[in-house]
Amino acid sequence: MHAVFEALEHHAETRPDVIAFQDDIVSITWSKLIDRVANLSAKLADAPKTIGIALAGGVDYVIADLAITLSGRRQVPLPFFFSKEQNAHILFDAQIGAVIAYDAAMFAALPHLKVIDPAAFEATRVTLPKYLGGAERIIYTSGSSGKPKGVIIGDRQLNTSLAALGPVVAATADDKHLSILPLPQLLEQICGVFLPILAGAETTFRFGATKALFGAPIEPFIEAFETIQPTTSLLAPAVLGRWVSDLKASGKKAPDSLRFVAVGGASSSPSLISEAINLGIPVCEGYGLSECCAVVAMNCPGESVAGTVGHVLDGLNVAIEDGEVTVSGPTVMVGYLNDEAAPERWHTGDLGHFDDNRLVIDGRKDALLVAGSGRNISPEWVEQRVNADPRIVSSALSIRDRDGALVLIIAAAVPVRPWDISPHLTDLPEYAQPQEVIFVSPTEPNLLFPVGAPNRRTAKELVNTRVSETLFEASLPERIA
Repeated sequence: MHAVFEALEHHAETRPDVIAFQDDIVSITWSKLIDRVANLSAKLADAPKTIGIALAGGVDYVIADLAITLSGRRQVPLPFFFSKEQNAHILFDAQIGAVIAYDAAMFAALPHLKVIDPAAFEATRVTLPKYLGGAERIIYTSGSSGKPKGVIIGDRQLNTSLAALGPVVAATADDKHLSILPLPQLLEQICGVFLPILAGAETTFRFGATKALFGAPIEPFIEAFETIQPTTSLLAPAVLGRWVSDLKASGKKAPDSLRFVAVGGASSSPSLISEAINLGIPVCEGYGLSECCAVVAMNCPGESVAGTVGHVLDGLNVAIEDGEVTVSGPTVMVGYLNDEAAPERWHTGDLGHFDDNRLVIDGRKDALLVAGSGRNISPEWVEQRVNADPRIVSSALSIRDRDGALVLIIAAAVPVRPWDISPHLTDLPEYAQPQEVIFVSPTEPNLLFPVGAPNRRTAKELVNTRVSETLFEASLPERIA
């Protein structure tokens, strides 16, 4: 992280009045940014070792992140998309002693907790101290259980990730990054804050666009791309599918300004990637996980191959052991908080293989379903076909307990019926074809993670408690009375 603060000082000296970051309310120049970071960092001199960030995103989040890092402390995002119970767990599990937030009343039940308002510190001129190292960030993964695990990421992991991703993204001072993924996610911290600082690029946050990840209307997302004309962005597959659908319906193409749009966090079908590219979205699919500092492999602009997640990043070693993707190298986390240190080689739990030195992800090892025929089914194999339909936000395949039936849950952006879905599945072998379908809203509680991937625990509950519809017997509208 030393290089990030050195770059920040360089931009403040050479381009003091150039916009560095802007959100829905404010914009901040490089000189004002360094002043506010230095001021807040100085105010943290007597703060507890572990500080939470309870901000949704935007300029103040960037300042909080940089100031906590500069002070050498441990920061813990409290994601706005987590439940109150999950964030309460984080507060106690991480032993957070102070929190940066606008509303102190949110934490009134915890009088021992010091609440710091980031807007209270003016950008007065203060010399930026040298970063002495040792800062950590704890990224809590939502997982499939109610209690998230804290992934410890330090300087080693971040420095290696920034050095490896830099040549892939190839950002310059002429770039404009549109930040869509929430800042509590490590990937957006790296690509939406640190890489732009290293390059001197401008980053814009639009919270209305971010909310589209969670099933909110797509219009603010579309408007953000059209008005800002960014060059780079990061997306989840679900919102990419909705964008593709909107572009097809309107007869438009994506802004010509775009040169790199990374997509990851959940499986993307090759057909969706191809459609996106044809519509002017320069999609590069990647793969990673918080335990390996967000990115393990990434397709490069101009060299993207649909169906793969690209080449493994420099400095990492990926091996396939019994079909499972394993990773070793300096981006592997320190360990889980309050647990043992991470092993030298991390077993990701993802199934995969290599195709001409490009990594292909086949699905989650623990998500494998055993059909009544005794055959193993990777649910992602089935879900990819459905998720390629731009009307579909996400899907989840599960097995019903009482009879072993394969049931598909569909979260759709617009009303769809069984006969809209069945044609996507006809090329599957009979043992892998779901017999029934359950339609739900994209806002179904606890069903979708921010990247659009399904929570399989919730999917299992829905399959066993909701009324389903027959899938293939109703494949033609004329069969419906």
